[in-house]
Amino acid sequence: MDRATRIRIFSVLFLSIFSALLGLGIIIPILPVFARSETIGASGFWVGAIFAGFSLARAFFMPIVGKLSDRRGRKGFITMGLCIYALSSLGYIYSHSVSSLLFVRILQGFCSAMIVPIAMAYVGDIAPKDKEGTFLGVFTVSLFLGFGFGPLLGGVIQDLYSVNAAFGIMGILCGLAFVLVLIWLPPSSGKQVPQRGSPASFSEILGRPQIRGILCYRFVNAFTRACVLTFLPLYASYTIDMSGSEIGVIISAGVLLTSFMQVPCGRLADMINRKTLIITGNILYSLAILFFPFTYSFTQVLILNLILGILGAVSIPAASAIVVDEGKHYGMGSTMAVFNVAMSLGLGTGPLLAGLIHDFAGLDAVFFVAAVFGILGTLMAGHFLSSSPPPPRPGEHPIVEDA
Repeated sequence: MDRATRIRIFSVLFLSIFSALLGLGIIIPILPVFARSETIGASGFWVGAIFAGFSLARAFFMPIVGKLSDRRGRKGFITMGLCIYALSSLGYIYSHSVSSLLFVRILQGFCSAMIVPIAMAYVGDIAPKDKEGTFLGVFTVSLFLGFGFGPLLGGVIQDLYSVNAAFGIMGILCGLAFVLVLIWLPPSSGKQVPQRGSPASFSEILGRPQIRGILCYRFVNAFTRACVLTFLPLYASYTIDMSGSEIGVIISAGVLLTSFMQVPCGRLADMINRKTLIITGNILYSLAILFFPFTYSFTQVLILNLILGILGAVSIPAASAIVVDEGKHYGMGSTMAVFNVAMSLGLGTGPLLAGLIHDFAGLDAVFFVAAVFGILGTLMAGHFLSSSPPPPRPGEHPIVEDA
């Protein structure tokens, strides 16, 4: 692939995913409080379920979509996902019960299965050898920039206008991403499959200790992040009495700092041991979560969230680079799908368990349990990553493009 084509594909994917994640991020500081309002009346458990519905639906459909994209190309799935996502965003405006809000979240989870993991697979396809960490690190900036500015934008829109205005702008941003991909993203140049003729089965992929270690890390990392993102807005609103804009600033600041750290951390993942970055970064991130119940002001919560932003950036490019290495042997779409399924399961089960803990033990306990789970899970991931990989399967060769 020539350099100009690579830059064009990367640029379109970067801008479109940024726009889509900006729209998705808008509702992060709004949705927990909206779900708990008199309009919806959700308990702590149902707040968690509303967040979990998105991630669990995404987890269910990603393996199917990932394998299909290895055979039929990437663009069609990304385009379809963005289109349905934009239209379904209007459903938030007409949601007046837990069930209707949960339905919209599940529908958008299905759409999300066709967007970010397939875009990451496309980036993995075009990444040069030994530059996987750098490419994935730069691309991940689009996710964190969108998801970072989104909460800030959502909080401001809510304070200045209304919750429904924030939902409407979410749909518009996803619509812009759809148009961008539809017009300017080139189709895949060919099927991305191993030379042996077809992508590996999921059982073959999961048979790799490296993959099991990365999946364990991704699940634990997403679990802890989901607990914080779901219940930090409630802690800030009810315990410290922050406004929507202040909550948006806090969430955005941490995510944006993670975004700015992706490029240097991506380069770091190409130079030093990736396992060390994954284990060290995630354990320190989990330890920092323990301090949330001891914050009592906007400034204290902001500083702690900035620390989380730095620590959260260390492990992500290293893990993504390992997945790309494996994907070039086992099918990029299938491998990325498995990687993102682990993330979605963490994002789904985290809020559910945290919701139950919130109802029975209070908000402080949510952060304590998330931190302990993160530390223990990361140690387990380190065990898998330290295992020797099995011998290459018969006929295994790197990925090539079918003309």
